[in-house]
Amino acid sequence: MMSYTTGRSASPGICSGNAFIYIEQDLSFETADVTDTDAEIARLHRSFDNSKIELEEIKNSLSGDLGEEFGHIFRAQMTMIEDEEFFQEITDIINDDRICAEAGLKMIFTGYSDLFASLGENDYNRQRLLDLTDVYKRILRNLLGLPAKDLSGVPENSIIIAEDLMPSDTALMNKGNVSGIITEKGGVTSHVAILAKSLGIPAAVGVSGAASLSAAGNEILLDSRDFESAKIWFTADAAEKKSFDSEKKKYLERIESLNAVKGLEAVTVDGHKIELSANIGSIEDLESAMSFGAKSVGLLRTEFFFLDTSSLPDENKQYSFYKSIAEKLNPGMVVIRTLDIGGDKEVKCFDLPAEDNPFLGLRGIRVCLQYKEIFKTQLRAILRAAAHGNIKMMFPMVADLTEYRAAKDLIDECSVELKSEGLEYSSEIEIGVMIETPAAVMISDILTDECDFISIGTNDLTQYVLCADRVNENVSDYYRIFSPAIFRAMKTASDNAHSNGKWVGICGELGGISIAIPALIGLGIDELSMTGQMLPEAVSIIRSLNFEDCKIAAEELLKLKTENEIKTFLQSNYT
Repeated sequence: MMSYTTGRSASPGICSGNAFIYIEQDLSFETADVTDTDAEIARLHRSFDNSKIELEEIKNSLSGDLGEEFGHIFRAQMTMIEDEEFFQEITDIINDDRICAEAGLKMIFTGYSDLFASLGENDYNRQRLLDLTDVYKRILRNLLGLPAKDLSGVPENSIIIAEDLMPSDTALMNKGNVSGIITEKGGVTSHVAILAKSLGIPAAVGVSGAASLSAAGNEILLDSRDFESAKIWFTADAAEKKSFDSEKKKYLERIESLNAVKGLEAVTVDGHKIELSANIGSIEDLESAMSFGAKSVGLLRTEFFFLDTSSLPDENKQYSFYKSIAEKLNPGMVVIRTLDIGGDKEVKCFDLPAEDNPFLGLRGIRVCLQYKEIFKTQLRAILRAAAHGNIKMMFPMVADLTEYRAAKDLIDECSVELKSEGLEYSSEIEIGVMIETPAAVMISDILTDECDFISIGTNDLTQYVLCADRVNENVSDYYRIFSPAIFRAMKTASDNAHSNGKWVGICGELGGISIAIPALIGLGIDELSMTGQMLPEAVSIIRSLNFEDCKIAAEELLKLKTENEIKTFLQSNYT
């Protein structure tokens, strides 16, 4: 009889700890009519000002240890609070309906919340609704005169159990005292998952009824080592505890042993070298990845410069950033992905049109080719930075050779301009495309006849090949990362690239899943790019493999007919 509860693995690991049940702060209030609306608006103004101060303090505290991605969350929230239109809408309600500031705030929040809910499930809508809810609760709490509630006082060796966690809940969390995180809501791309992975804390999400299954202080066992399913024991017996402790000991010994391979070359026992790289979005990400042995970057996301800012980053600002990354890694390569917005990534400094189906609309290279001057600013910055290190660039969401050629023409145009202006730049830069669409797979022979390399973005490729939004819980069962269609698509792209003498990388989630690595190598993948903390494990795995055996295994895998058959095959051979 199964005595454990299951959820979805959000961050890998295994831990035991004492239950810390986090209850959301009570922000209830009674709607009241008011006569002095000016006084209510003054109260509202003070609560906005206090909320800004709090967010600034949180943002500054995050920049050192959680990286640019989390600073970005709170910059987005700061932008909401500083939005004069948002404030004016609330004051209009207060004046028109002569109601208290709390009620006016709630009416406007509800309207926006309903709007985001009606727009459908995707990363952008989820994150904006989460940010909006967090901002609403912060302003409301300040209106009510309540102190902030967070996880800064969590006791040592705690496993946090909550219905869900907002960014503000976790921003000031005493990370050294947190052994694990369990939430009833959330998905593998949620804030909780990103936070836990960044900090190396085991986490499970989607654990039904978790908060009611344990009492505060009770010992909890959490095993999220499997990349898909997590197991949680809320009441383990002695035998289960003994077995769990044995598994935990082996896991921790394994993690400790990985320190010995940090920075070593990823070479199979028969001498086949694989380039291992890190996915990053900031200097902080790079420093973290280098602490795990990273010597190259296979994906530098550049959209963080553009997200949630009202003004475009200029050429010199971008140049300085790319240059600093290249100099830190030199002679290691840095693959810069040009601006990848649209779809689930909306930016305030672009007036992108609203679309019914943004994932099939204006995104990736299409945005860049439509906004050519903005694209050229980025291209000029990259070309200038390439004079200071081993920089390569790649274009996202390419589906046709004409798109690649148009972007390449703009690079040539930028090179001519930089030369005429007497600015230092590099004309010797490799240019690649990302393989993220079925079209790119089908014409990968045509694309690699002209580009210098390809990098397979397995997240979007899976989404588009299988027609399943990876963050839509209604179709989560259809988002099958081990689908035969995905492996066959990668094989096609890899073979076509190699036929044209070009190298092949992977920068999606699949590249960092340990049991997939042997098959990917067998398919002919030359470079794997992943989060920094996964690098030591990948080095260890690769140094234990035989390349010829990997090729045989890949051939066997390609004969399999279902995702379950492939997962069973990989788990039985490489767990």
